[in-house]
Amino acid sequence: MHRIHRYFLLLVCLLLARFLGAQSGQIAVPRVDLMPDQPSPFSMRDWKNVAIQYDSFIYDKNKTGQYLPLVNYNNNGINYPTQKQIRLHTYVGTNSPNNSEGINVLQSLVGAALVGQDIRTVYGQDRLVMAQDFFNKKNGENIYLNNASAGSGGDWWYDVMPNVYFYQLYDLYPEFNAEADFQFNTIAEKFLTATQKMGGNATPWTSASMNYRAWNFKTMEGNASGVKEPETAGTFGWLLYHAYKKTGNKSYLQSAEWSMEYLNSLTSNPSYELQLPYGTYIAAKMNAEVGTDYDIK
Repeated sequence: MHRIHRYFLLLVCLLLARFLGAQSGQIAVPRVDLMPDQPSPFSMRDWKNVAIQYDSFIYDKNKTGQYLPLVNYNNNGINYPTQKQIRLHTYVGTNSPNNSEGINVLQSLVGAALVGQDIRTVYGQDRLVMAQDFFNKKNGENIYLNNASAGSGGDWWYDVMPNVYFYQLYDLYPEFNAEADFQFNTIAEKFLTATQKMGGNATPWTSASMNYRAWNFKTMEGNASGVKEPETAGTFGWLLYHAYKKTGNKSYLQSAEWSMEYLNSLTSNPSYELQLPYGTYIAAKMNAEVGTDYDIK
């Protein structure tokens, strides 16, 4: 599988500058065009060092001071009782110090790994393995969720993004244990089944209909109440396309296309949180690699 994190850096370029399209060259972004090409004065902060310092601070259980430490390591997880579990505060001074969130832990480990932190040995803790406890195996959800004991179907952002972060970690540490392999494949199958239940079909070809707030991956039923998050179709496409790249399973490619065709059909901005950029990025990648024709602009 290609290095997912490298491609994700291209996504940042797409949003903050101008994306180099395969067919039409540079795409002008009017709001970006109003910005100077070279701000003055300008000084770039050492973001790599900031990331290293952040990781070194929040994961050090020996920190002392008001509200510190921000982390502790339980000896027994929920889904993997023989493995330790990370308990990271959601915010400094939290009233719920034992409420550790996958969207904080998993993506912080991705960032730490990208700047060279050894997340498997620093502090004598294998945080990569401990983070697997966010895979909700005990309750039968069998996907990554925002907590180690959670139910899907309340909010797509919390249910889908932890799986994206796990896929990024899996790419950085390919097949680091047998359970990670199981998780990778199980997630892909869950997302494939979900798109099929949402109407994705090969004969006759039909895209998935994804105008929901969330999806219950256990009952395979949609939640259409409240604020809907159809931008999740882009994240589905991102995850399933990378599952296809890793396994060669064309069912995952079809499922990615069902998701992306739905996203491509929307006539208004569906952006609720951060998932739409993943769709924009994977649309460009699929256009370049498999010849789809999604409207990047």
